[in-house]
Amino acid sequence: MPGVVVRVPLWVMTRSMLVASILMLVSSAAAHAQVGLLPDEIERVDVIAIERDGRDLFAFDALSGRRSAIRLEVDEEVFFERSRGRIGLVLTNRRALAVAPGVGWQELRYRLNEGAPKVGLVDDRVALAVTGRRALGFLGRGIWVETRFSPQESAEALRVGSAAAVVATNRRALGLAPDLGRFVPTALQIREELESIRAEDTIVTLRTNRRILVFSAPRGIWTEQIRRIH
Repeated sequence: MPGVVVRVPLWVMTRSMLVASILMLVSSAAAHAQVGLLPDEIERVDVIAIERDGRDLFAFDALSGRRSAIRLEVDEEVFFERSRGRIGLVLTNRRALAVAPGVGWQELRYRLNEGAPKVGLVDDRVALAVTGRRALGFLGRGIWVETRFSPQESAEALRVGSAAAVVATNRRALGLAPDLGRFVPTALQIREELESIRAEDTIVTLRTNRRILVFSAPRGIWTEQIRRIH
């Protein structure tokens, strides 16, 4: 039986190709939109819950459906307990305990004669606490970071945003972001006084009597602007 040749008009082919191109562009845009890097794309969803039963601490992970447990020591006292976003934080008189999705409890013990922090700050992807000797940070990927204070250095202020945090001392400012494995310092000048400090989603802004200091969490750097003093 002879084959039948069907001729498709040129305008139909052109229109089909145009529709296919639009669908490919839409699919590509949707794929890029799933990468939450910009401030307005940060999803603030609580996925960690902490419950205490006697000396047992339980962390429930909504993403994996798993439970992580740790037991308090004899005479260990809980000073602070909070969960927000991807982080759970518990501060006791002996250690700092934190948890994140996909990892169990992570412990950081205080050193000899190191004053235990009574309170911490927790947001979606970063948490902060300070002792008399160190700044402590916990990241949403499940690791502790720390930096030791120099002699005569003391913490003046702490701030956290969804994905940016800062510890301001009498000598420097220490920036922290979820993708960093350390605090990023910038030194304060002699007689430079802190006037205000603000932490937002991915940026921290400090105003002193001399400068405006800005920490970019995505890039992990500080920038500055000298103020005009009238």
